[in-house]
Amino acid sequence: MKQRKLFAHGLALGLGILGLIACGGSAREDETQRTAGTARTEMAEAFPPADAGSVEGQVAYAGPDPDVALPLTADPTCAKLRTTPLESEKIVGDGAGHLGNVFVYVKTGLAPRTYPATADKVEIDQRGCAYLPHVVGVRTGQTVVMKNSDSTIHNVFAQAGTNPQFNQGLPYANMSFEKTFAKPEVMVTLHCNVHPWMGAYVGVLDHPYFAVTGPDGKFTIPNLPPGTYTLEAWHETLGTREAVVTVEAGKATPLGFDFGAGGLLSGTLSQ
Repeated sequence: MKQRKLFAHGLALGLGILGLIACGGSAREDETQRTAGTARTEMAEAFPPADAGSVEGQVAYAGPDPDVALPLTADPTCAKLRTTPLESEKIVGDGAGHLGNVFVYVKTGLAPRTYPATADKVEIDQRGCAYLPHVVGVRTGQTVVMKNSDSTIHNVFAQAGTNPQFNQGLPYANMSFEKTFAKPEVMVTLHCNVHPWMGAYVGVLDHPYFAVTGPDGKFTIPNLPPGTYTLEAWHETLGTREAVVTVEAGKATPLGFDFGAGGLLSGTLSQ
């Protein structure tokens, strides 16, 4: 009888010790989770990074300029709105071997994190029967203002794959509406069904590391943490180029993309 009591007492004591160990383990796990959560919060708030560097470069193009003046006779109002001829924007450059309207962005290499939201709005205007700007980059969740500055009817037909498509009319001058894109997508294409020559492209990313080149082909992507990244340069008719760069703390890393002599490209070409 004494042996059974001693056994029961020992069993209860052992279970109690195991319970304390389990509670201690659970407490440690909770503390680890709280610490990790704090670290993630601090990481999200630390933008731009104190040791950030940047990528600065230029996009080259040695091919011809196939753009021609567009006939606007289909809508006499468009012709009246123009003080200069409206040209297609398949190739935009400075005439000195550089390429504009190239969307350059960090494709891979970023550590998972949440970036601070931006309150800045991006405006895409329909003015002079053209989309301005022709290529633009936005963040997921960022407000995009779609506007009509012309005294003629326009609409915005967004052709997207990852994000929902939409088609909304802007029949009067100075009308506008706002949209956001929830998912990354390179690229969302905008059209005006009333004026079929009108088009624009929207690059949507869940991070702030992108730029659009001007006619001189130059771009800068600031505030990058030190690390190795793959960057992609996208052009509407010349395809894409990729390059791998290593960014050092506090330094500007030079990078050039070369689209050569032109010609329609498909897929991704690495340099």
